[in-house]
Amino acid sequence: MKKINIVTQLSLLERYLISEILPILLFNIVIVTVVTESIGISFEQFNLLLNKHISFENLIYLHILKLPDFIVIAVPISMLMTTILVYNKLSNTSEIIALQSCGVSLYKLLSPVINLSIIIGLILFIGNDFIVPATNYKAAITLESLMNINRESLKNDDIIYQELATINEPKISNKNNYLKYLFYAEKFSNGKMSNVTLLIRDIQGLKVIINSKFAALYDHNKYFYFYDGVKSIINRDGAYGEAIKFEQLIIELPNISQQFQLDREKLDDREMNIFQIYQRLLIGEKLGDMTKIIQLNVNLFKRFNLPISCIVFTLLGSSIGINLQPRIKYSSFSFTLLIIGTIKIFEAVINALILSEHISSFAIFIPNIFATGVSFYLLLKKIS
Repeated sequence: MKKINIVTQLSLLERYLISEILPILLFNIVIVTVVTESIGISFEQFNLLLNKHISFENLIYLHILKLPDFIVIAVPISMLMTTILVYNKLSNTSEIIALQSCGVSLYKLLSPVINLSIIIGLILFIGNDFIVPATNYKAAITLESLMNINRESLKNDDIIYQELATINEPKISNKNNYLKYLFYAEKFSNGKMSNVTLLIRDIQGLKVIINSKFAALYDHNKYFYFYDGVKSIINRDGAYGEAIKFEQLIIELPNISQQFQLDREKLDDREMNIFQIYQRLLIGEKLGDMTKIIQLNVNLFKRFNLPISCIVFTLLGSSIGINLQPRIKYSSFSFTLLIIGTIKIFEAVINALILSEHISSFAIFIPNIFATGVSFYLLLKKIS
């Protein structure tokens, strides 16, 4: 079989542009990664070094574990910086004008770097889903171990879950859902929940109240085991009916049990891959936890938004860097900082509005849509 050499399949122009871009891109990724990591964790870790007596070797190990996370942040920004610098340089040396006079269109000038950004975006997407969550989790566990913190013992008080059910007969109510289960445990410790209350309802109202001294969930089961309690039947008029004492009562609560088990993993947004986020999102929708649904949706959309940002920032940087009037000078570095700052502020405002439930989670894509619009506007102006 004849071997295919990818490099020889590229045109002379494509090889030239890629050779100009790659060294600067790698340099920018290193610089931006170092800066973002220094701002992100270095000051905090040096405080740990001084006050918590964590060794310097352990801090270096933590930095290495956090590197993938910061590289992922650095790549889109580096693509923006690189394309502005490279195309601005080509403009200042009149190479773009010379190429256009030879019949090379702006599309041909942009296609190599756009194709490169698509490849880098795909690599970024895969790395952000398979590598970053694992290294973030390892870093968090390592730091917690060094500081004698057990995450399993955190936030185990006042455990509350609700589950909604769909109304199958629309004539009964204007609402689509009703509260079916309300679960409360005062504390979770040593695999058991203490002072547990479960309310069971149907469309007409409250039907059963279960109070038990403790409850447990065994081996990823969907059944809750309630021990040493009372099951109170509620009559149609709302009055207490029969009260049945029990030593053990088993109730099937598949959605609540699955959410409880997922919560025991205590993974934050940066420690979950897409499958884990989606798994929690499905359960959150069944339980009707809107705050959690919004947070998970934002996290999920950000995973897809990242490779898109890589492509959009490349297009934006190229459209800004191409200057068909070389006599007009501007500082590429200052312009890059201004753009990055504006985009990050825009993203922060969008995130705040989403989390406050003022706009849809899909608004997370607005900054990229806006940047794409600006890019095409600038390119159309330079073509005309």
